[in-house]
Amino acid sequence: MKKLISIIFLTFFIIITNINITNATNDLNLKTDSSEISIEQTFKLYIDIGENINVSAYTLNLHFDKEKVEYIKGPENSNLIEDTVISIWYDETGGYKPKSNEQIAVYEFKAINKGEALFNLSCDFYDSKGNNLNINNTYEKIKIIEPEEEKMIINEGEDNNSLLKIMRLNEEGITPMFSPEITNYYFITNSDTNELEVTAIPEATNAKVNIKGNKNLKEGLNKISIEVTSRDGTSKTTYNINVTKTNNIESANANLETLAIENVLLEPIFETNILNYKANVSSEIENLNLFAVAENTDAKVKITGKDNLRIGDNIITVNVLAPNGFTSKKYEVIVHRRTKEEDINFQEEKKIELQKLNNLLEEKEEFNRKDNNNNNTNNQKNINISAIIVIIIVIIIVLILCIIIIIKRKNKNKNI
Repeated sequence: MKKLISIIFLTFFIIITNINITNATNDLNLKTDSSEISIEQTFKLYIDIGENINVSAYTLNLHFDKEKVEYIKGPENSNLIEDTVISIWYDETGGYKPKSNEQIAVYEFKAINKGEALFNLSCDFYDSKGNNLNINNTYEKIKIIEPEEEKMIINEGEDNNSLLKIMRLNEEGITPMFSPEITNYYFITNSDTNELEVTAIPEATNAKVNIKGNKNLKEGLNKISIEVTSRDGTSKTTYNINVTKTNNIESANANLETLAIENVLLEPIFETNILNYKANVSSEIENLNLFAVAENTDAKVKITGKDNLRIGDNIITVNVLAPNGFTSKKYEVIVHRRTKEEDINFQEEKKIELQKLNNLLEEKEEFNRKDNNNNNTNNQKNINISAIIVIIIVIIIVLILCIIIIIKRKNKNKNI
């Protein structure tokens, strides 16, 4: 009797398990060029799927540590939101050309700070019928290290190259972030600092680097100069780091809180520690309404170059003088005033981009509509499955009760 009941319950468990099981798989791989990357080096992240799945649509959410790495680019139909890159794809043939056992996405990043950078990938995958494939999330870690001078790739053939490849201090906080074309930088340190260690590595072999002003720092404003002379002596570039040594950090605040031009987009979007921008205006605009507000209300802001724009490139400078009277910072905006011919081309390009955007939005709406329909169908299927499970349970319970009653009756008759 007990043996029979155990067999029935075992059969019941197997049935329920097979009904509720989903197609879970770990057949998703996130990998990098290398597990160890040097600062300022670019690298790529690859997303591969295995042969056990067939994907007709997906949404990828790649989360990254924006303090350690900088996002450069990704697949088509990718958008960057804070520290997450969202990528969307679906099979335009309606499921006849699904993706399987292939690389589905490549992302490019740049290492900016030393440490361990973590990448988390969460995703939604769908098959050709709109069913959500249960594919586990994955992650990848890379180690960002200080570059080793002897391992760096440098161009021995550029005899007239006087640019730096890397420049940094032994303390964090220099602005803006280093770029070979930017020659002016700013840094604030406390009164206990007497010397700053400067790392300056040139792009070209045998270019001469001469560093001055990084020792015996005095209270107030100091200037560190890094002079780079090309191999053949015909080119020279000087990088300046304006160092304020003070215990009153706020009085040395020369940052802008707001920088904007009325009806004009800045490129890139304004951030306090980005000092160089570009903008594009029509041929009809001669004067600009530029707004510049300092973080410290006692700081002084001076704007030059925003009026009487000429055709072509114009440089607008915003100089901010901190409350201490000697710490300053200069923001620059290169404004290109278009010719009438450029205006016509600009409007045509704008129309094309607008049409592409509308097409993309329509495709996404269609995809969402199909996705909702598929979800409704799946919900109905789930309801039907649940009903079947309940019926099976009831039938099994009835069978068990009937078997128990029959066995009891047989035992009773035997006793009689």
